[in-house]
Amino acid sequence: MPPEVGQIKLGCDGCSRGNPGPAGAGMVLRGSDGGTIGAMAVGLGICTNFIAEILAIILGLEWAKNLGLEKIWVTSDSHAAIRCFNDNKIPWFVLSRWTNLKKNLILNFSLVYRETNFAADSMSKKEALLPLGISESFDHRPYFLTIENPATTYFRFS
Repeated sequence: MPPEVGQIKLGCDGCSRGNPGPAGAGMVLRGSDGGTIGAMAVGLGICTNFIAEILAIILGLEWAKNLGLEKIWVTSDSHAAIRCFNDNKIPWFVLSRWTNLKKNLILNFSLVYRETNFAADSMSKKEALLPLGISESFDHRPYFLTIENPATTYFRFS
């Protein structure tokens, strides 16, 4: 579901190959028409899946704020990470960043199925082997997100 007019949807995902292991964060920005506004991936060095998921949201919000966006709907397939932000129980290692970030932003957080978070998932896995702090960003839908097809309906099977 696309965001409402005037709102940006920020899809976030983090991954760790090893838990702990080499990790990456992936973020995808979408507009109200459902189109991709931008995508970013960041190497996180060595960390756990949970830390990667939390950092994906923080880094995504910092990126969106730097782009001048203020009304942001954050989605992630990490129940634990979304719960931290919805309950305002942010881990201490990002608390000061979170406190600065939430000023002047209108935020919503939603849990999504992993199957609908494949763009951010692809971004996080692509960059899991990047060195700590190295990022790659795009101001469009990257060519390697070939699984994403706007004309295709995706399903979750139980």
